[in-house]
Amino acid sequence: MKNPGLIALVLISLALPHCLSAGAKQPANAVNNSGRPSLGGLVYKPINTDIPKTKRVVLSNGMIVHLMPDHELPLFSVASMIRVGAIFEPEDKTGLAMLTGATIRSGGTISTPPDILDETLEFISGSVETSIGAESGSASLSVLSKDTDKGLEIFADVLRNPRFDQGRFELAKARMLDGISRQNDSPTGAASRELLKLIYKGSAYGRYPTIETVTSITIDDVKKFYAKYFVPQNVMLGITGDYDESAIISKLEKVFKGWKGQTPRYPPVAPVTEKFEGGVYLAVKKIPQSVIRMGHLAGRKTDPDYQTLRVMDDILGGGGFSSRLVKSVRVDRGLAYSVWAYTIGGRRELGRFMAGAETKASSTGQVIGLIKSEIERIRTEPVTDEELKMAKDSIINSFIFVFDRPAKIMGQRMIIDYYGYPKDYLETYRDKVMAVTKEDIMRVAAKRLHPDGLKIVIIGDPEKFDMALSRFGKVTELKLESHGAPRR
Repeated sequence: MKNPGLIALVLISLALPHCLSAGAKQPANAVNNSGRPSLGGLVYKPINTDIPKTKRVVLSNGMIVHLMPDHELPLFSVASMIRVGAIFEPEDKTGLAMLTGATIRSGGTISTPPDILDETLEFISGSVETSIGAESGSASLSVLSKDTDKGLEIFADVLRNPRFDQGRFELAKARMLDGISRQNDSPTGAASRELLKLIYKGSAYGRYPTIETVTSITIDDVKKFYAKYFVPQNVMLGITGDYDESAIISKLEKVFKGWKGQTPRYPPVAPVTEKFEGGVYLAVKKIPQSVIRMGHLAGRKTDPDYQTLRVMDDILGGGGFSSRLVKSVRVDRGLAYSVWAYTIGGRRELGRFMAGAETKASSTGQVIGLIKSEIERIRTEPVTDEELKMAKDSIINSFIFVFDRPAKIMGQRMIIDYYGYPKDYLETYRDKVMAVTKEDIMRVAAKRLHPDGLKIVIIGDPEKFDMALSRFGKVTELKLESHGAPRR
């Protein structure tokens, strides 16, 4: 091929008329001097940004079902949200919810031993998974659409009749204990964990499994925890994939027929206290790089100013290379490869604002100072028109990717139902983002960001630091205990 560029131009010129006729309308006067179509005169059809809705049905036993068929591929999927969570476990049994979630599926069912269940799912190329997080439990099914009936039978059996096999329970417990013993091997994971413990101190959201709490958990504890919370009226199902919508409800009624249970009495969960008491917390570790994490409590996703916070986040530290923190710390000074800041809005409880970076030990203090400086600046100085436009465009343009697959749409609709969000939460989200002004950002930043109330966690070697950490607040030494991985 002597001239690939020429060949490419020929191919493009041949394809262009077909692209024009298929993808856009051409005004009658959309021609150039040569009489050929002018690209500048193209008029494209508007992109449909409507968010599909699910069909909501309640089964006779109280289970809520969201339906969204998708016939593109011969697949069938079930996702569920179960009203249970680690926030309801006893403090001295921290880890019980996580262990229960793992063993519901892995232990098999009363009628099917775990090995046989594994083989059956493997034979039909299917999967069933269960887990429990901080505020909800989940169970999922994925099979080929031709195996829908078999998959639903297995899925319902796992939810209704877990065996809690002793051997699988001991295996899951051993894995959890092993994970706890190795958790501090990751300085970044340890720093994030310690920060969340400080932010949510005194609440269930600040608890993490320890060797002691997990060791104390018995299989009877797991069985009782399951029996209390896994009742049909606590379960919400989301059905996506290639199925007959008119027939699926009768199939669900059949596989869950006879499943009953009393709505549980939930233990009180102490509310998170909103305090902004800053401080520096140092965990000494002889490593060449310092891990920096800082943060404090923030609001909920349903707060009126949440969309303003999202725009602010993008400008401050969540917008990649366009963010102020990346420009200040990485681009201008080359002090860190990764630096960021963003707000994680709470759903049931208060969320948190967090910032972080990893840098060489000799620039630890400088990086902390730069991050705090940028946080203070966005509270006191208006952002530029360009920053505001870029942040809004970034959020709006990425919004569509949250809903590019039916399973993602289903997940969002279920979250809205589970937490009782306003029904138009998704539909109004973009308009609220576009309505944000520079004045809104400075007002909300001044209200929501507290530079002097930041809990600052550093893991590193203080002998190599560039300055005394006491300039950022009272320094407290942290002892890295053996804790489990953060719950999501």
